[in-house]
Amino acid sequence: MKILYDHQRFSLQKYGGITKYFSEIITNLPAGHEYQLALYFSDNQYLAEKRQFFRKKNILPDKSFPKKDEVKKIIYAVNQWYSKRCISANDFDVFHPTFYDDYFLKILKRPYVVTVHDLIEFRFQEMFVHHEEIRRQMERVIKNANRVIAISEHTKKDVMEIFGIDAGKIDVIHHGFNKPPGKETRNVYGRYILFVGHRDRYKNFKTFAKAAGVLLGKEKDIRLVCVGSQFNREETEELSNLNILDRSLSLYVDEESLNALYAHALTFVFPSRYEGFGMPILEAFANNCPVCLSDASCFPEIAGNAGVYFDPGEPDSILSAMEKIIYSKDFAAEIIKAGQKKLENFSWKKAANETILSYQKVIS
Repeated sequence: MKILYDHQRFSLQKYGGITKYFSEIITNLPAGHEYQLALYFSDNQYLAEKRQFFRKKNILPDKSFPKKDEVKKIIYAVNQWYSKRCISANDFDVFHPTFYDDYFLKILKRPYVVTVHDLIEFRFQEMFVHHEEIRRQMERVIKNANRVIAISEHTKKDVMEIFGIDAGKIDVIHHGFNKPPGKETRNVYGRYILFVGHRDRYKNFKTFAKAAGVLLGKEKDIRLVCVGSQFNREETEELSNLNILDRSLSLYVDEESLNALYAHALTFVFPSRYEGFGMPILEAFANNCPVCLSDASCFPEIAGNAGVYFDPGEPDSILSAMEKIIYSKDFAAEIIKAGQKKLENFSWKKAANETILSYQKVIS
């Protein structure tokens, strides 16, 4: 079997859950199956880390420069042209788009499978008021797919409720995780709680920050470390008002450094109100980091008994969850042990094998 993957998210994401997912699925495909990634240019870090699998060029420097956004648009257009060319060549068995642009619908002659990561734009429309066209494209791509992969039972339920798609057309395939290299790393940040990922809207960072402010007010040697973009003006003001700006860090790190941050954190906190899967949960488990997370969305499905849950709308609930771990080494050790046990259910090799089975259903 030959699978064609298009350019979409790899043209847009330097790093992020979707390109992480596709790079792992592609590189873990079982022997005997071919793939093509219809992509000329990309600055995606996962492709860069897997150079033995992907021969793509990066012409974008990390630093900003005049008209960088215009250059990105040109790169996207070139990659889209190449994807259309590969689709029109018809030299594959199954097509798997990496996002929801419906540009391929009129030219595709083969079956396609789409992965639904989440349906945030539909569940939180008030937060995405300008995404009407995105929602229309998502609906067209998902409804016209020969088969749908949902990354959790929670996401499958959303697909069924929102689009009326029959359960028999949907395969639930969980993400896997990468085992850390096991290298000894030095803790350069002392005692800290860890936040990973975007911080806007449904990610619920502001409510979490209030809980962190109370904790850091009591524990003067604890820091807040956030992995992701630099704090924006609103976040800076919020952290300043909470008197913790001087003990709050925002870091952009590679995967090796992220593993080290998990490994030395007092706890990883995931306050999001909605996720399709929650890959950082597995990353924390793999690095023996105790997890505090929202009692919402797919989190109980993924973490099970290996996390301390809280009400994402209540700072006091978030604070209580963090304190349960921070103030009891024995309890933290129990949570870590449960996380290691939970990891037995997840692997990228398993996810890739199950994805092949999903492909086979549309060509049989």
